[in-house]
Amino acid sequence: MLGVMVLVALIIMMSIIAQRRHDNKKEKPVKGDELAIWPFEPMPIMTDTEVLFFAKLQQAVPEYYIFSQVQLSRIIAPSEEAGTDKNFWFNRICRQSVDYVLVDRDAQTTLLAIELDDWTHDSVARQKADDKKDKALASAGIPILRFHAERMPSVSVIRHDVETVISKYFHN
Repeated sequence: MLGVMVLVALIIMMSIIAQRRHDNKKEKPVKGDELAIWPFEPMPIMTDTEVLFFAKLQQAVPEYYIFSQVQLSRIIAPSEEAGTDKNFWFNRICRQSVDYVLVDRDAQTTLLAIELDDWTHDSVARQKADDKKDKALASAGIPILRFHAERMPSVSVIRHDVETVISKYFHN
């Protein structure tokens, strides 16, 4: 009888210890979760120069949908060749974006990525990031066209350059 009582007491103690360990593993609160309102405010999606270029782009190619500030992870994904390294390849591009994306009227076919480069693209670090972005897009078969903000192109130049690139990639 004493053996049974010791066994029951041991089981109860083990249950209490297990419950305490489980309680200690519960998620700890994250800073800010307790706040009713978080410290955010709206901001413009594009700079003034990007808005100006966007208006010209709309005039130049009204036959396409134009999206701005698009994350690369919304238009390209690691291929099956990535195998078990899909997360690695996704992480290479997940925080990068392109200024504009031209999409066919089917609303699914990405035709062209467009970047409006300004003085910030002159730094070595930014050039490396641009090279990585260009390589990722080229690997997925999406052409990228770069314009310089300081030499803002006309509507006709934009149309010509866009048509040239799209016909090269999609009408051969």
